[in-house]
Amino acid sequence: MMTTEPYAESELLVKFSRRGLWIALLVLGILGAYAVLINLFPDSAVAVMASRLARMLPIAIIIALVSLRSSLKSARIDPRTNSINLLLQDELRQYSLNRAYRNALAAVLLAQPILALLLTWTTLPYPVVLMASVTALIGTGTVVGSMLVYDR
Repeated sequence: MMTTEPYAESELLVKFSRRGLWIALLVLGILGAYAVLINLFPDSAVAVMASRLARMLPIAIIIALVSLRSSLKSARIDPRTNSINLLLQDELRQYSLNRAYRNALAAVLLAQPILALLLTWTTLPYPVVLMASVTALIGTGTVVGSMLVYDR
């Protein structure tokens, strides 16, 4: 019975980690869509509506984090526990994280010339800010998405 308890706790922590990554990807998508909308249409009704909806985002994030934390049941997420250390120092997880970083770097580097060409062909009020927003969205989204694909 002693050997199944740490295994059950580590599996619970892996599921918790994956749920956290999904929530992070969802929040990144929402924030990225908001940044793109307010940069594409700065003085329009779309930007006003996006700004109103963005005020509710902190409440939605808090609800998501509370529900994520409640899914842990009795497991502890103290960084000093053995289960967390095993999860964070897992070789497969480290390898997946390194591959996710490389994917994000490649995605960002490939996106730069495409974004530069697209933004020179169009007349936008803040093209550099839009390019920075899209680049940040691509980079962070690729890291989190790759971790979801590569992780166990």
